[in-house]
Amino acid sequence: MKSPLSTDEALKSFVLASPDLKMELVAGEPDVIAPVAIAFGDDLALWVVEMRDYPYGPKAGSNEKPKSRIKRLLDLNKDGRYETASVFADELLFVTGLLPWKDGVIVTLAGEIAFFADRDGDGKAEVRETWFTGFDQGNSQLRANHPTLGPDGWVYVANGLRGGTVVAAKPEWKAKGQPLPLAGFDFRFHPLTGEYGAVSGHGQFGLCFDDYGNRFVCSNRNPVQHIVLEDHFVKRNPFLAVKKTVHDVAAFAEHSKLHPISRTWTTSLLHDHQFTAACGVQIYRGDALPPEYKGNAFTCDPTGNLIHREVMTPQGATFTSHPGEQGQEFLASPDSWFRPVNIANGPDGALYVVDMYRAVIEHPDWMPVELRTRKDLNDGSDRGRIWRVVPVEPTPLQERPDGPLGKLALGDQIELLEHRNAWHRETASRLLLERHPDEVLDALKLDWKKNRLTRSRLHVLWLLKALDPRLTPAILAWSETENRDARVREQVVAAIGENLDELLSDETDDLASQETDDRVRFRLALDLTGRSADDHQARASLVRLLRRGAADPWLRVAVGTMKT
Repeated sequence: MKSPLSTDEALKSFVLASPDLKMELVAGEPDVIAPVAIAFGDDLALWVVEMRDYPYGPKAGSNEKPKSRIKRLLDLNKDGRYETASVFADELLFVTGLLPWKDGVIVTLAGEIAFFADRDGDGKAEVRETWFTGFDQGNSQLRANHPTLGPDGWVYVANGLRGGTVVAAKPEWKAKGQPLPLAGFDFRFHPLTGEYGAVSGHGQFGLCFDDYGNRFVCSNRNPVQHIVLEDHFVKRNPFLAVKKTVHDVAAFAEHSKLHPISRTWTTSLLHDHQFTAACGVQIYRGDALPPEYKGNAFTCDPTGNLIHREVMTPQGATFTSHPGEQGQEFLASPDSWFRPVNIANGPDGALYVVDMYRAVIEHPDWMPVELRTRKDLNDGSDRGRIWRVVPVEPTPLQERPDGPLGKLALGDQIELLEHRNAWHRETASRLLLERHPDEVLDALKLDWKKNRLTRSRLHVLWLLKALDPRLTPAILAWSETENRDARVREQVVAAIGENLDELLSDETDDLASQETDDRVRFRLALDLTGRSADDHQARASLVRLLRRGAADPWLRVAVGTMKT
């Protein structure tokens, strides 16, 4: 086993496929140790999840305390290096992810989802509320993770493959639902109302969205998976046999091909130079890297000491992709201690890499019995790094607010919905969701009428849908969408939902006959199939959709979800 490298040595060892990009150190040990997830607060503080108890945690029957921590890091001198670290919460068990929310963070850990907050101003969380319990705790690698605020205002959570049976634990939410088996599904909940449910997807460690609201997950052998069809659509027709609701966008399992530059080890020689530990999938949505990286999917493989890039293109209702590099990886290192496990978009537009940095990343449960007592299993448990990928030549960036986004006026937060960097749009959207709904709704209804860019119109539409259950603004906006971007048309159709045929009865046939975009046709079909099977107009519209898009297998499935 090679010796670990210092942060300076590790920085020099990285090999990026593009000479126009470089790596920078953001934070390292002792400020961060065993990091597995990060998030940026609206004040630009860097939140870090440290899974210090990996792989086994406290010994059963012992008085040993759990070791996971949540840290908050600050860059006080604005040089890009987060040099000031404080412990926000400690003695936690197997923390896997967090999401800034209101005055604290939503956290996945120890079979539950909890909320932590510091309300006495001492920098440490004295508030801990358990919101949901029942997630499987069988293995520290296979636990609920990546709480992510979706564009619809719900928080989505990858189930970690093992699932569990989830119940609401917050007293005022207990009446919102029954015990929920999660086997084969991911989870979502509404942070304002406590409603919760299972959603399509089976993510192991990774969950993200693109600019248009598409959700992606990954698992060990599957680097990029797109959730195409939500399960509640499938349940409309009990006679419909649907093989899958998730599409593998990138080559997976034995079809995948990696190009590590380190000496790698796998549990099977048949898996050599293939994805065996895909995790942390992320869509690049920043504004610092060159435009050719925008919308690309990036996935970690810590066993290969690399990050892989896929260039995605639309294909029917979903996507296809090809590797961004030929014969090499987007980022790789000959250092076998480099263990990238997660990726994030930053407020500066850079691509951030979470490096657990340890000698052995494989969980002992997957090793031959004779190797499970190796002395080096915990080597590196005192190390960890956060890196970022930036351009060699700085890119002119869109203007950023000087202070915390949470202190901006309502109108200024709405203006951020047009920002080129998705982090600013999503953070502004979260802050707007947290505000009083009436004042936000009034402002958004006025803003919808502005001739804005697609990305901001989508955020405004999603917020309107989340805050106004009557969907009146979205319905009234339908007449404006005829010549607009197809992604706006798609989301307007989704916002109107099953009321589409009833509300737009005079236009539905024309829409079905004339729509040229595959994804809009797919959404139209899903909304029309929510009508009764006896609705002849809906059935006629579905026939017209099929005539134009029958080549797309997902459209055929969508039509098959018709209520019986």
